[in-house]
Amino acid sequence: MRVIDLTHPISSEIPVYFPWHPKTEMLRTANFKEHRCQVTRLTIGSHTGTHIDAPSHVFEGMPTIDQYDPVLWFVDAHVLDFTPRESRQEITEEEMRARVKKKGVAVLVKTGWDVQFGKEDYYASYPPISNQAAEFLASMEIPVLAADTPFTLDVHYILLKKGIPLITNVNNTSRLKEGMIKLIAAPLLIKGSDGAPARVLAVLE
Repeated sequence: MRVIDLTHPISSEIPVYFPWHPKTEMLRTANFKEHRCQVTRLTIGSHTGTHIDAPSHVFEGMPTIDQYDPVLWFVDAHVLDFTPRESRQEITEEEMRARVKKKGVAVLVKTGWDVQFGKEDYYASYPPISNQAAEFLASMEIPVLAADTPFTLDVHYILLKKGIPLITNVNNTSRLKEGMIKLIAAPLLIKGSDGAPARVLAVLE
């Protein structure tokens, strides 16, 4: 068994792409010399780095991240390898239909764009999943959708309306081949939250 970490590390330098999103801050509040231990205060937005979006992110009154059964965070997932992928080249419904044949299996989309994370044009240049492809995935009753990119706002609305959480900005997808994995995607258990940073792992048999 091998375990691959699919998480972007959290630090004060982790990028924030929108003005309404809080910057990440890490402040040492205790140290070995004065307190005989170290403690760090972490200030972070709920949609920072590798994170999971709950339906309440875009729909008022819909489920929050803490309302999901934790069984959802350990699932069989089909890695779909779309590399190499050009900037802004949509992943189409036809491409999805050609690969996704079984209902009820999570999907992890690999585009190779995780290596662009942190660059200024990351959100402007990633290859998005088309609306039609998202509608198809919803019809296949996937439990979660993960990608090494962000998701468009339309894709948020299409999948979160169906209660399908989005695992956003996964990392290290170059270490994954197309095929089945066990996916662990555990969000912080934040009461009433619209999303949460997550530790995401791929387990390869």
